[in-house]
Formats: sequence, structure tokens, C-alpha cells
Amino acid sequence: MDGDGDPESVGQPEEASPEEQPDEASAEEERPEDQEEEEEEAVAAAYLDELPEPLLLRVLAALPAAELVQACRLVCLRWKELVDGAPLWLLKCQQEGLVPEGGAEEERDHWQQFYFLSKRRRNLLRNPCGEEDLEGWCDVEHGGDGWRVEELPGDSGVEFTHDESVKKYFASSFEWCRKAQIIDLQAEGYWEELLDTTQPAIVVKDWYSGRSDAGCLYELTVKLLSEHEDVLAEFSSGQVAVPQDSDGGGWMEVSTWKNSSWCLPQGNCSASHDSADSDSFCFH
Repeated sequence: MDGDGDPESVGQPEEASPEEQPDEASAEEERPEDQEEEEEEAVAAAYLDELPEPLLLRVLAALPAAELVQACRLVCLRWKELVDGAPLWLLKCQQEGLVPEGGAEEERDHWQQFYFLSKRRRNLLRNPCGEEDLEGWCDVEHGGDGWRVEELPGDSGVEFTHDESVKKYFASSFEWCRKAQIIDLQAEGYWEELLDTTQPAIVVKDWYSGRSDAGCLYELTVKLLSEHEDVLAEFSSGQVAVPQDSDGGGWMEVSTWKNSSWCLPQGNCSASHDSADSDSFCFH
């Protein structure tokens, strides 16, 4: 041993610092707690598994739909069969007012798809009434003095009584004005399998009107497009002439609907509007 060494420290193991000892103790203390939680979860799962099917359906129906599909159906075979079955989704539809409870409903093989479609039922057109000027519209063509957005009823206009929330409208000019919008159905939440099995109806509606001081021409075109924008199907209202001071004055509706099998396996919906006054401005 050289003279610089400490004879009492040679060969002695180092003791753990005070900071290290509590960590080991706490790690050992956490293990029983983890086991208790696992045991409680196992007991709860066993309890739910023993519930009669009608009661278990009501328990599952109270959960969010996404949790049912993404988590609950993975718990066990019984839960998977319940989540994939029609009774659970029929119950959720009834609870959320999508179908009348106890009503005489025709049999549906795809109540799950019906539920998701009903929750997604909305206007897919962006800015349909001009609240954001022409935001969201493409292929805009300004004939004459071009498109403009006016407050209802506008000069020489007509009140819109079909929806009190509508405050504005698109007004066209004395030459053809055009605007279009493309809707990606899958981007809006209608996944391919849903379109394939349920084939929901695609409904397109629009309202148009003439003026008291000018007639007008109107046309609506709806196309169903493939992912490469090939036209799979097409609807056109044809040119509709609305004479000045028409007896059928006021707002008129044009609508069309088709089954989504038009656009399988993947598709987009395109709507375009053409409008022109025979004199000055008209409603659109």
C-alpha cells in the first residue's frame, strides 16, 4: 500500500447516497398499488362480462361512438360482436333522437353506418349564402359587372322566408356569371367502406329568384367525379328562364339526389352555378 492511500477505505464497498435510497423504496411501494389497480380493473371487467346482454348494451350505448369502435370492440369477442351488431347502434340512434324510440322502423343491416351518417348529415358546401363573400368557391367567372353579395331582400328583391338564418345572397350581372365548388366526400368523413355498404343519398338543393325589374336565366350543374376527376355522372337543370314580374315570383327551389354508388370506389362532388340577368342584377 502506498503512503497516499487510506487504509480504512481500501476494499470497502461504496454505500448508496441518501438520495438513491428513497427511490428504491418508492419503487417497491408502487408495486402493490399497481397490482391493486389491475385487480380492481379485472373485477370490474368480470362484473360487466356477467351482465345480461340488454344491460350491457345500455352500458355500452352510453359511451362515445368513437370509443366503442376504437377500444371497446377490442376488449373481448363478446364485446366485439355487440359493437358490430345492429341492436347497440339502434339503441344509440333512439337515445339521440335519430329514430323514434319504440317506433316501427324497417329492419336495417347497417345501423352503425346509419348512426355515423346521421351524425354527419350537414351542408357540405362552404359559404353557401355569401356570408364570406366568395370564399370557398372556385372557377369564379364575373360576367358583366360580376358577382356581388347583397343583404336580403336587396333592391327590387324578394324576402327569403324558407330559412330565417339566411341573411345574404349572391347576385349575378347582365352577362353569365359562374361559380363552382368541389367536395371531397372522404375528406368530409365518408370513408370508402361506408360509401360502399350504405351508399347514402347525395342531395343537392339550390334556390333562385328573379327581380321585379329584370328577368333572368339560371342553371345548376352537379357532377360526381372520380379521384382523377373523371365525370361518373352528371345532372343539369338546363337553362331556366324567369321572366320579369313572373306570376310565379319569389324564391324557387331546384334539387337533385342520387345514391353514392355513383362515386364508388372513391369520388368527389362538384356543383356549379350559372346565372345571368336579361337586364341588370338578379338573385341567385
